[in-house]
Parts: sequence; structure tokens; C-alpha cells
Amino acid sequence: MDRKTLRRWNNAIHRDLGYFFFGMTLIYALSGIILNHFKSGDFVHPDYSKKFEELTIAIPPNAIADKTFAMKALEQVHEEKHYRSFVTGTGYLQIFFDSGSLYVDMVSGKAELEKKTPRYILKEFNLLHYNSIKHWFTWFSDAYAIAMVLLAITGLFILRGKNGIKWRGAVLALIGIIIPAIIILLYA
Repeated sequence: MDRKTLRRWNNAIHRDLGYFFFGMTLIYALSGIILNHFKSGDFVHPDYSKKFEELTIAIPPNAIADKTFAMKALEQVHEEKHYRSFVTGTGYLQIFFDSGSLYVDMVSGKAELEKKTPRYILKEFNLLHYNSIKHWFTWFSDAYAIAMVLLAITGLFILRGKNGIKWRGAVLALIGIIIPAIIILLYA
């Protein structure tokens, strides 16, 4: 096979894999940014945001921290239809419902309402990024990983001359290898 034919095949493979995996690349890039910032502590959870509200719950005399009281407390915040469970401890009751929880101090009646709001689309992107689906998606994401290796290799040979792998491309590729190597040496 001559050089011209190899170059055509290289460009065709690079182009077609790039088009085919365009959506996955955006999904992995966006969710990767989100997961990086989540792990660095920029926000509480990558899949949902949390809002907190301080309030007071009416506590009758001799109230018992049981399901009946939990349901009455949820009525006060209009979440009784979304009850899931509750946990008690010394002087407190924590009630869980579909989109959050209610923490109640059984002595003072002070409470904290926590509401979670899903980050739609980002939540689904993270689902794919973490491969929570498993099954056939594992094979698809493996194919994507192999395609990324092929895109990296074929990308080295797209351009010719001083901007290609013989000069500028080689320098940039080398820098792109050295930076992660230094980070690994410093932090691993």
C-alpha cells in the first residue's frame, strides 16, 4: 500500500470515528468537568442540587418520635405524600421523603428542610460516564475507548509538513505526554 492510500485511510478512519463518537465525546467531556469539580468540593453532588430551609415544627407535649409524628411533621411542609422512612436518635427525628429530608429537634421544634433538585441531562450524562447501566453499554463504552486511542493515533498523521508530526505536532504531542507524567510523579 503506498503512502497516499495510507493517508486516505488514516484520514477516513479519523473522520468517521470522530463523527460516530461525537455525541459520546461531548457527554464524557461535560460529565468529566462536572465530576472533577464535584470531587474538588465545588458542589455537594453532581446529580442534584440541595436547598436548605430553617423552620419550626409544632411539637405537642409528650410527643413520641414515631411514624405518626413523622407524617404530621411532613404535613407541615407539604411532603406527606412522598414519605419514605425515618430515623430517630437522642432528641431528634430525621424523616426522609422522595426529594429530600426533614431534620427535627424534638426538644425545641427547630427543623431543617433539605430539598434535592435533580440536575437533568447532567444526571443522565454522569450515569453514562460512571457506566451505571452496565450490560451492553459496557461494550459500547469499551468501543468508544478504543476509538479514542485510534483517534489519538490517526490524529498524529492528519497534517503534513512543519505543522505535522515532523515538527510542531511532535512538540505538542511530547508536551501532552510530559504534563500528565509530571503530575503522576508529583501526586501519585
